[in-house]
Amino acid sequence: MGSMTRHVYRFGTFRLDAAARELWSGAERLVVPSSAFDCLAYLVEHRDRAIGRDELIAAIWGRSDVTDTQLGQAIVRVRGALGDTGREQQFVRTVPRFGYRFVAETTVETPIESTSVRATEAAPESGSGLAPAALPAPAAAASAGRPAGFRVWLLAVAIGLLALAVAIVLGWPAGRQASNVAGSTAIPPPVAGSGALTIVWPASVSAPADWAWLRLGIMDLVATRLRTAGVPTMPSDNVVGLMRAQTGQGEAPGADLIPADALRIEPRVEQDATTWQVRLHATGRGQDLIAVGASDDVLSAARGAVDSLLIKLGHAPPLGSEQPQHALEELSQRVNAASLSGQNALAENLIQQAPAELRDHPEIGWMLANIELRGGQYAKAEQRLTQLLDRVPTTSTLRGKVLNTLAAIYVRRDQPGLAREAYQEAERVLQGHDDSALGLAYLGLGLTAEMEGRGDEATTRLGQARTKFEGAGNLLGVAHVDANRASIDLLHYRPGDAVPRLLDVERRFSRLGAQEELTYSRMMLARAYLQLLETDQALAAIDRCWPLETQVANERQRWQAIAVRAQVLAAVGRLTEADALLAQIRSQADAGQDAATRAVALALAAEIAAGRGQPDEEVARIAQSALSPALEGFSNDRRLYPLTWMVRLRALRRAGATDVAAAETARLVAWFETPSDDWRSAWAEQAKAEQAWREGGREQALRHFEAALERIQRLGIPEDTIAIAQPYVLALIDSGDTERAGAVVGRIAAWGERDFRVAWAQARLYRALDRPAAARQATERALQLAGERALPGERRTSADPS
Repeated sequence: MGSMTRHVYRFGTFRLDAAARELWSGAERLVVPSSAFDCLAYLVEHRDRAIGRDELIAAIWGRSDVTDTQLGQAIVRVRGALGDTGREQQFVRTVPRFGYRFVAETTVETPIESTSVRATEAAPESGSGLAPAALPAPAAAASAGRPAGFRVWLLAVAIGLLALAVAIVLGWPAGRQASNVAGSTAIPPPVAGSGALTIVWPASVSAPADWAWLRLGIMDLVATRLRTAGVPTMPSDNVVGLMRAQTGQGEAPGADLIPADALRIEPRVEQDATTWQVRLHATGRGQDLIAVGASDDVLSAARGAVDSLLIKLGHAPPLGSEQPQHALEELSQRVNAASLSGQNALAENLIQQAPAELRDHPEIGWMLANIELRGGQYAKAEQRLTQLLDRVPTTSTLRGKVLNTLAAIYVRRDQPGLAREAYQEAERVLQGHDDSALGLAYLGLGLTAEMEGRGDEATTRLGQARTKFEGAGNLLGVAHVDANRASIDLLHYRPGDAVPRLLDVERRFSRLGAQEELTYSRMMLARAYLQLLETDQALAAIDRCWPLETQVANERQRWQAIAVRAQVLAAVGRLTEADALLAQIRSQADAGQDAATRAVALALAAEIAAGRGQPDEEVARIAQSALSPALEGFSNDRRLYPLTWMVRLRALRRAGATDVAAAETARLVAWFETPSDDWRSAWAEQAKAEQAWREGGREQALRHFEAALERIQRLGIPEDTIAIAQPYVLALIDSGDTERAGAVVGRIAAWGERDFRVAWAQARLYRALDRPAAARQATERALQLAGERALPGERRTSADPS
């Protein structure tokens, strides 16, 4: 791998001795897995160029049958050892669609064998809330081409829904035969005119109670076998959702979602002594067909009935390369039936109680990983899936599904590079096989493209996903695509466009009985309403998620919903209630798995403390504790990190730490400006304005205030417009320029009846104009709207309008 001359490489605080196979951080020798060490050494030795994935795989493993996912895991371990991330990329940079390159400044030494190592790490600074905050340097983000936490935000639904989609959109395997057919046998083309959707309803079962699982198990077996034979058939989870959500008396499930020309199949299962009979009644599209299968094995009887029906519909039954293993197929269907009915604990118990040879089967392992994913056990699911990749054939449909599930975990962890690589491999494996699984890979590729700033590619991929889901009759998959489109509307500062999309998605998720997706869509809807100053609607949207205990099984999602509720309560002035929820997050949420949500809780606590008028030193301290990499990379709301920084800066200035605030303001402005758009430019100008005002440069501050307002008004987002305009109004009034202040108040006056900041700006203006009656009326309105919040500027000096 290296030359005959022994070299030692130094970069940052690290020392790499390739010949001795040692990596040091200061005086500490780091333990690095062998493949990760080889990967790092090769990248450092060839740091003058980008290294392609194939070259790197050959250099590390010496063979070509290693997957991109295994390479991605090695890169993750390298970055973990160096304290790097896929977002910051200070040491190892991803070269899209090619490979990787080592980018840190490096010096080369030729050491004597007894070379000693000196500690080079400086102890981290500590101090009070008024000390300079340990914030990520803008240069680290710029090295990756965009700042951390900008494109990766994409809102909760874009990430949360995708992870849920893995387990819910795809359904479950229906035994070994289905996967063998999909992987080895060409699917016969459907006959002309047979492309319309087919729906299999839950079976009616006449058998002892311990066979109750057949109600959903037979439904799924029939649907999977029809789909394998090329008949577009609605996934079983969609059907169960429609049944679960049915509320009207005599109303057909999903009447407003199911196409009128759909073929409907009603299975009936009966046991007579030792014989099982499965009867399928198919109606619709001008047909009324009966198909029957009989056997001493109920699953064989069901397959016989499906094959008979396929022939009557003009399709060739699928030909498997081997007969299914009965015990495996029955376990799969039992687990599937439990999962479809929402009994995840029962599904997991069925797997754990099965014989070892069944528990160890790859399909069962994938099913168990999906259960763990839905429960928020991401690390456990990732370990299981990574092990499965070493056992599943490289061309099997199951491998594609495993990769989709693994990629969803990476998305949840804001690792778009790893997710993209897994989705790309899934796309290759799934071509020509499973439309729903392929649609999910396209959906994931669309999401990761948006996260990495490739908007055109994201749009194309989402379109491909929608086409695949529509072709498969997957109503839930289509809803997932549209939810992600709504999240992109929000990403591009279009909350007004996002709201109608989200309302439609909410309706469809509700009709499909998709409870966790429904919760995510309502969380996103609440955030959109907050940006539009529709606080009553925001509160109503998040209230529809309660009680959480009966609606959300995923503990990670429950804490996220609680944080959103706290944010909405704070926005309507109910600070005590919001504080109680935030305290619950800080005391009970998992420090590792819920790190981002805990950071959000701190950020909201800082905002509430400032809103209450608590001591400025305390506000600055709370805000500093919130300004962590976890908050910067928070995927749910891109505004929280910079606006929490603004809260800290205002507290610092009011506390008299103007020099500290000046240094941090410069860093925040650099963060905003790399890259730049109207939203970021507006807030950069606002930060400059507030610092200049505090330093006494009033004319300069007013110019920055005006520039900030001009930029933010281009977006037309009420919340941001008011947040920027109101301090400008107070500054103009303190400068004695009531004419310009009146003009600015006129730009935001339309929200004076529902936002306390606008009402207070009006009150201050009326007071300056010596109109006491109008000032008193506006003040009363401001106090009523403020709730538990203090009115801006009342306890502050005239030198600080913020």
